[in-house]
Amino acid sequence: MKSKILAIAVVASASLWVVSCKKGGSLDPKVEPLTEEKVFADSAMTFNFLNNIYWNTGLDIHPYRNTIGGATGTGPGSSDWNDAFETLSTNAASGYSGQDVFLKGTSNSSSHPLLAMWALLYRKVRAANKFMANVPNSPISASRKKTLVAEARFLRAFYYQMLIRFYGGVQLVGDDVSDEFPTYDYKRNSYKECVDYVVAEYDKAAADLPSATALEAINYGRATSGACKAFKARLLLTAASPLFNGSPATTDANLLPLICYSANYDASLWQKAADACKAVLDLPDYALVVDNATQPGYGFWKMFTNGRKNTEFIFAYNIALGAATSSSFTESNGNLERAWFPRSISNNGGQTYMNPSQNVAEAFGMTNGKLIGESGSGFNALDPFKNRDPRFYYSIIYNQATMTSKTTTAQVAINIYSDAAGNRVGDGIEAYYTKTGYYTRKMCNDRIPYNSLTVDRSLPIMRLAEMVLGYAEAINELGQTEAAVTELIKIRSRGGVAAGTDNRYGIPAGISKENLRTLIRNEYRVEFYGEGHWFYDTRRWKTAEQTENEALKLIRATQNPTGSTYPFKYQIENRIVTRFLAPAMYFVPIPLSEILKSKDKLLQNPGW
Repeated sequence: MKSKILAIAVVASASLWVVSCKKGGSLDPKVEPLTEEKVFADSAMTFNFLNNIYWNTGLDIHPYRNTIGGATGTGPGSSDWNDAFETLSTNAASGYSGQDVFLKGTSNSSSHPLLAMWALLYRKVRAANKFMANVPNSPISASRKKTLVAEARFLRAFYYQMLIRFYGGVQLVGDDVSDEFPTYDYKRNSYKECVDYVVAEYDKAAADLPSATALEAINYGRATSGACKAFKARLLLTAASPLFNGSPATTDANLLPLICYSANYDASLWQKAADACKAVLDLPDYALVVDNATQPGYGFWKMFTNGRKNTEFIFAYNIALGAATSSSFTESNGNLERAWFPRSISNNGGQTYMNPSQNVAEAFGMTNGKLIGESGSGFNALDPFKNRDPRFYYSIIYNQATMTSKTTTAQVAINIYSDAAGNRVGDGIEAYYTKTGYYTRKMCNDRIPYNSLTVDRSLPIMRLAEMVLGYAEAINELGQTEAAVTELIKIRSRGGVAAGTDNRYGIPAGISKENLRTLIRNEYRVEFYGEGHWFYDTRRWKTAEQTENEALKLIRATQNPTGSTYPFKYQIENRIVTRFLAPAMYFVPIPLSEILKSKDKLLQNPGW
C-alpha cells in the first residue's frame, strides 16, 4: 500500500497517553508530517492517534464547541456552532446572534450552524478505520491491541451514531480507509441498516472492553463495556421513538427508508429499547449519586462538581485542570464558570453564554413534585422562585439567588433586575450580560470563591439517569405505566422532590399512560438541562413543531416601590419568535457540496 502522510502531534513518551487521555494537556504542540508506517511503529504515537479520535466526543456537552480538538483534534471549526449545543433549542439563549437565524428557520444546505458536522464525523470514522487497520503492526502487546481495537470500534460506532442523529441514514463505509468517498458509489444506507450496524458494532466492542469497575483509574474517560451498552440503548430508544417509528417526517417513498426505522408503528421496538436500558441498569458498575441528607437534591449538585469520577457517569469528557480566573477560554482551560456565571462573580469581561430561557425555567416544577400549572402546586407568579424543585436552584441563577462571592466564602445576592426607570442593576438584562434574566449554574462549582476556584471535572456524555428515564419511557409505551412511575420516582427522589404523604413524589395515583408520557418528557428537560439533550429529544418525539415553534422567552424583573408586598415585579416577554419548519428542521441538511459530488445518488433530507 502506498505510504500516506499524516499530520499528527508527537508525544514525548508512551506513558502520557493515559493522562487526561482524550482532552489535551499531554500532547506536544509540535506538528510534523509522518507516514502511517512510522506512526504505528511507535507505541506513543499509536496511542496518541487514538486519543485524537476521542477528542471530539464532547460536542454535545462542551460549553464552547469550537475549542474541541484544535489542530490535532480536527475540531469542527468556525462554521460550526460556537456556543453550547443547548442553545440550538428554546432551552437557552446563546451569546451569539447565529442562534436567532437557526431558530427562525432561515438556515439552508449551504449555510447551517451544523454544516461542519458531516465532514468532521466522517473524518473520525475514517480515523478509527485507519487505526484498526494499522494497529496490528504496532509494537504493543497483543492484549493491549485487542482493547485498543475495541476502543476504536466503539468510537467509530459513536460517531456514526452522531451522524444518524443529525442526518438519519448515512453512507456506511465499512473498513474503508480512503480519504474520500468512492465517487462511483456515494449514496446513503437506510436508517434501519445504519442502526442495526451500529448496534452490532457496540456489541462487538463491548465483548473486548473492560467494565467500569475493572477500568484502571488512570484510564477514566476511555470506552468501557458499559458505555457500549448505554449508547446502544440510546440508539434503540431513538429508533423506537415516534419520528422513526410510525410517524415519519415525509411520505416520499424514496426518502422514507432514509429517515425512519419503521414507517408503520412497531411496538416491538420499544421492547428492544426497554431491554437495552434494563441491561445497563442491571450492571453493578453504576448507581445514581444520591445525597438528600446534606440538603434536598444535594447529590444532583455533587455529581457534577466533586471531582471527575462518580458512580453515575457512564462516559465522560475530561476537562484539563485549569483556573477559573484565566482570561482565555480554550480546550485546556474549558471551565463552565467563566462562560456561564454572572459578570459580577466571574472575571469574564465579555459576554456570557447559555442563559436559561423562561421556557426551561417553567419546566421545573415545585418542591411537592407538581408542575407549576397544576392544581395544588402552590406556584405564585408574583414570587416565582419560591418552593421550586431543588434541581431548579442547582441549575439556574435567578434574580436574588445567592452565590459564593468572587473573593470570600460569603453568600451574596445576584441582582438581575431593572430599577423603576428601566436601568439595569447589577447583572440585569443587557447585551453581554444576560439575554433572558437568568444565568446557568448547572454543573458549576458555586461553593468556592471564584478567584480561588480551580476546575478539575469531567462533563457527562452519558450518565445513568438517562438509562432510568429511557427505561421508564419505554415500558410506559408498552403499557407498564405503574412500573414506569417507579423508575420516574428514582429520578425525582434523587433530585430532592418531596415524597408527599402518598410517596408518589407529585405523580397522581392512577395516572394514564398519556399523562405519564408528558411527565417523563418534562423530566428529561429538567434533569438534562444544559447537557445537550433537548435538541434531539424534541425531534425524536416529533414534538419540536410545538416546543421549538414558540417564542424563546425571557423574564424581566423590575424593582417595586419600597413597602410593596413583593420587592420585584416580574414580566415575561418574547426574546426570539422561533419558527420550526417541518419537515426540514427534524434533520440537518447534508451539505449541498456533498449532494453535488454524489452525481444525484446522495438524496437530500426532506424539506431541504
